[in-house]
Amino acid sequence: MKSAGLHLLFFVVAGTLAAQPAEPAPPAKTSARLTQEIRSALPKYVAPPENKTGTTGSAPRDPGLLVLPTVTVQEKRIPMDDPDTWLGERVIQQKAMAAYKASMTDFEWFLNSWHIPFLTPSASARARAAYKESKIQAELIRLNGLIETVKHGDTKAGDQLRKDYKDMQDAQDWQGSPAGSGRQK
Repeated sequence: MKSAGLHLLFFVVAGTLAAQPAEPAPPAKTSARLTQEIRSALPKYVAPPENKTGTTGSAPRDPGLLVLPTVTVQEKRIPMDDPDTWLGERVIQQKAMAAYKASMTDFEWFLNSWHIPFLTPSASARARAAYKESKIQAELIRLNGLIETVKHGDTKAGDQLRKDYKDMQDAQDWQGSPAGSGRQK
């Protein structure tokens, strides 16, 4: 009899605890950085000018007609020069590895896919470097073609662009060289 009373006590306590209203879950909070990124992508809100006369333009306002304010949205376009703009890091790495492997024969891939940790870079690191280098080379070829096109129309402007292009290449070479290598300009 005592054990039945003890069980009944547990059921009553459990029932009263279950009948109490549960606290609502706190709303999900967005981090400050994510909120800032979302707001920077949205167009800025500009309040429409108040129309105190109740008319839009010269037409009288119809009570059955809802007149919405004119809204102009100016979008910020993402530069589309780079085809990898929308790809994630993992997809770019897979693309680089596929291009790196396709540039070799099976035997070359077998020899180049091995590396010694802490001494040599991995195949994925070499693939990423080769991919970046091929993108730079493609951009340099595109710039060279653009300079030649400008040169056909305006020789003086083409020569200036050619000089700027050479200065850009020299600066890139200097950035890639080790300090104190003794290279003179």
